[in-house]
Amino acid sequence: MPKFFSRTFGKKKNKKTKDEGDSKSEGDTGEASETSAGDGVGPLDFPDDCEGNTSGTDLVFVHGLRGSRLKTWSSGDIFWPRSLLKDDVKNARVITWGYDASVANVFTYASKESIFGHADTLLSDLARLRRGITRPIVFICHSLGGLVVKEALFKSATYNSHRRHPILGEIYTSTIGVIFLGTPHRGSSQETLGEVVANVAKLSLRQPNKQLLQTLKPDSHILENQRDQFTTISSNLNIVCIREELPTGAGLIVEEASASYDGFNVRRDAINANHMNIVKFASKEDEGYKRILGHINDIRNVQQLEIQQNILKALEFPTIHDREDGIDEAYAQTCSWILGHQSTTEASPKPSQFSSWLKNNETFFWISGKAGCGKSTLMKYVYQNDKTKEELSLWADGKDLLLAGYFFFDRGNEDQKSREGMLRSILHKILSARRDLIPKVFGQFFGDMLPLPQRFISWNSLSDAFISMLDHLRNSKICLFLDGLDEYRMIDRMDEYTEEELDLIYDGANEDEAWGQSTWIRDGHREITQFLRRFKNCDDVKVCVSSRELVVFEQEFRSFPRLQVHEHTVESIAQYCDGRLTEDAPDLIDHTEFVSSITEKSRGVFLWVRIVVDMLIDGSANGDSKEELLENLDDLPPRLGGKNGLYMRMVQTIERKYLPETKRLFQLVIQWASYASHIPFDIITLFLAEQGHLELDSEQEMRARKDKVLLKSWEESRPRWTDLQRRLKSRCGGLLEGTEKVQFMHQTAKEFMSRKYLWDKLFLNCVGFVGKSDMDLALLSGLIRRLKCCREATFGPGSLDDLRYFNDGLGLKIPDPSGIPGPPERGCKLLTSAITCTNSLSRTCDRLDHYVELLDELDNVFSQFARNWKDGLSDSLRRSPIANASWVVFCFRPALARTSANFKLESFLELAVLHDFFPYVEAKIRLKGVPRSQLQSLLLRATWTLGADWGVDGWGFYEAPKPELSELLLQEGADPNYRVVGSDVATASEEGGTVWTSLLGGGIIKQNFPWEEFMLGRWIPTVKIFLRYGADPTVQWPWPYDGEGKRAIEIATPGAIINAALADKPQYKEDFTDIMELLDKAKTNLGDSMAQRNQE
Repeated sequence: MPKFFSRTFGKKKNKKTKDEGDSKSEGDTGEASETSAGDGVGPLDFPDDCEGNTSGTDLVFVHGLRGSRLKTWSSGDIFWPRSLLKDDVKNARVITWGYDASVANVFTYASKESIFGHADTLLSDLARLRRGITRPIVFICHSLGGLVVKEALFKSATYNSHRRHPILGEIYTSTIGVIFLGTPHRGSSQETLGEVVANVAKLSLRQPNKQLLQTLKPDSHILENQRDQFTTISSNLNIVCIREELPTGAGLIVEEASASYDGFNVRRDAINANHMNIVKFASKEDEGYKRILGHINDIRNVQQLEIQQNILKALEFPTIHDREDGIDEAYAQTCSWILGHQSTTEASPKPSQFSSWLKNNETFFWISGKAGCGKSTLMKYVYQNDKTKEELSLWADGKDLLLAGYFFFDRGNEDQKSREGMLRSILHKILSARRDLIPKVFGQFFGDMLPLPQRFISWNSLSDAFISMLDHLRNSKICLFLDGLDEYRMIDRMDEYTEEELDLIYDGANEDEAWGQSTWIRDGHREITQFLRRFKNCDDVKVCVSSRELVVFEQEFRSFPRLQVHEHTVESIAQYCDGRLTEDAPDLIDHTEFVSSITEKSRGVFLWVRIVVDMLIDGSANGDSKEELLENLDDLPPRLGGKNGLYMRMVQTIERKYLPETKRLFQLVIQWASYASHIPFDIITLFLAEQGHLELDSEQEMRARKDKVLLKSWEESRPRWTDLQRRLKSRCGGLLEGTEKVQFMHQTAKEFMSRKYLWDKLFLNCVGFVGKSDMDLALLSGLIRRLKCCREATFGPGSLDDLRYFNDGLGLKIPDPSGIPGPPERGCKLLTSAITCTNSLSRTCDRLDHYVELLDELDNVFSQFARNWKDGLSDSLRRSPIANASWVVFCFRPALARTSANFKLESFLELAVLHDFFPYVEAKIRLKGVPRSQLQSLLLRATWTLGADWGVDGWGFYEAPKPELSELLLQEGADPNYRVVGSDVATASEEGGTVWTSLLGGGIIKQNFPWEEFMLGRWIPTVKIFLRYGADPTVQWPWPYDGEGKRAIEIATPGAIINAALADKPQYKEDFTDIMELLDKAKTNLGDSMAQRNQE
């Protein structure tokens, strides 16, 4: 790529200086493109073989006090970073940086700068040189140059943490490792760190500058502070500390004890040379060179692996395999026919249509069938079968063969039924096998730290990556299996449709249409078929899809080779019936007669067969005679759905006395699926919630408060949930099933129970939950009661990641993970569900006293869990800050790469503010009262715009400012201009950070941010409220550069921020005008007030 200097000033011949000598003695420098005069100061970067701005690695060499950017790293005329590394380290750029700190240069005066000034210069030079470049950095530094690098990285980390000067903060986020050669990190038993550093300075021929001498005094605390600061920010970096093994004439300059420091990420090594020669190598055979080369490659390999893992982790979602794993395995050999041979009148059978497609060059194949006929089971069978891959290998013809599958699931969460979830799953599957493609497919994100920006999983980003992946797989063949296209849903566009367009209609043209369609669903089906069209001319891609036989698919797929499952399952159904009845009803007489009857009535629908066989087995176990069973079988409707279908027959068999309980169970499962489908709804929680939140015949006594904490594991609770499993079947007729995750037995069962006429007919005069609020209170109560009996929900031992969070993020100094609690995965999921219920209740609850009591009890349960864990702490840890920390600190994890390390929640009330539990916060503030200092803390949290996580991978949320809560807090006496100390504001308190400026900073939302409309919809009214309650319209504070490294706003003002946030968004034109008018009015009022004070 073109060099910065050449790009800016044109080609310029290097000047010789006394420091550099001539080019022959400095190595091959003719290719170097200087960015400063040839006096040895500034960066020299050499032509590289990096494949773009995101690929490769920048190797940055920083010399010590006596050094030169060329001579330090040269042996004779061999400048080894260029002459040797260019062959051994591919896809890398060498940058050597010089600074005027020489104490031996007799031709110029020594620099007046300190190491802190040099650190600033290093950051600025690298930022300028790396403009537009995001590839990772490895620093290699000699002697006291290591102190400059440490200071530079600490400053860069601070800029990044405070979101200031992003082009300078990017140096830290891009750094993946540092190799220190002869750098003193700490003192020894005989010398302080300052004295050790002074020994290094003694090698100079004259005294260094005055400021530098200050840092070398034995009693100076500056170096110790720097060491501690660097240790804090370097835990994620790969650190190598290399010491000298041979003395100079003055002895060992940096002894072994000083040449390294402690840390899990620190590697130690040595080179058999003195302090000056450990960085001088004449050939590739030099043992020292081999060691440094090995460390460079190790750091790069670790970094590559970490980035690959980060990308794959971001693609993955918690339920990525749930649907595929949840599909029933094919019974015995009931699906083998699809990969076998089909019958024919010819002498020799010919391969099945599907088998032929696997080997030919046709792109698409459509597996269709009636609802419940076994399409998903068949798709899982062919996708996982080794024979499928064998036959596809004939089509691949020697090329690498890759398979990926996705199983749409309407009863699942958004990731299980959306186009984004489909692409994430496919990309994760293929890139897990071809990790070498990750930097090529996701090059623009390769320099990002976790968590990756939200746009990473946007449709545009994922589709671009998918196309890029296909482009890079020209020498491979790919076969995709996409099951259940009819269960694809346009989740991200639901709000674009009216209620009428979302309503299900049950009068379709065919049996499958009659299950229920809507304008929104049909549009989604058209969209997914349009996505498939892009493969039409892809010779290296095959796509096998399955769906119901809906009109949209009949039209779009009419030219595809096709297999109708229900027309090929007669033998499979007979085999299944014979096997099940033989195994589970051995006393059934003449079961072949039942097999024949079932097969004939099934119409090829496997789900109907499964239900009927279960009925026969239950009847046989109950002692029904053959005649009675045959009579019942003949009486069963041949269809699943409809007013007279099998599902209706199943629910009609439920005893009348159970129907109120039945109604409540169905209400809860449907309600849960509407907002918490990503979290398993276990059977114990379901039945605890079904009881309601109040004790029988009581209007005040809470079941959740009455229950004691009696913890049992899931296995210890087996007798309980086994009994509940039988109860669920008798109460719901078999339409609900499962223990760890209760759900409808099939998508068609869910669709059947969604029909209003059914509820009117089945549950006439049955008492269920009165309304949504009643259901949400019951669910919240059930979740709290479940927590009290769930051992898996309590805190356990922490991990190294937990240790880093508590030490780095919260400023603690705990030595090992045993001293911290690990966030309980099950507890966090139950808590997330409880928060979702509470969000719903906050808008609809008509029993606020019950709502407040339940939330208090939720707080009490987790507080008890935290107390139980703290009881096991050692005496030393009981005296540490963690002993007094709230349980919220243990469960809640801010996304540290996007926010300040000081960003945290410290109480349940702060958590309630963050999640906008307005009635709860109002009750606590107005009924009990809180100090003004706490009001300020709550107001800050009411203004946050952020993405954050619970302490469990994949479980996160986004939050925006809270206008109603903000107004409540301001009414109660909070100050909008309160100067914030150590919180998550754009700048530190001494630079003018207030709650008001923190709110303003949240309005600058990245373009195409998926929640932009939601965030601004909350930010705008909150800004208006702040201005009405006295927010300072004239406040000024420093503001960072924009994402491209250009100064957007040097000194921010409310007007400038509001203009940047809204002026170019036409949809907010009226709001923009209103805010600017409020701002002008506030300025006028402020001016009048100041004038009045002056007169007084």
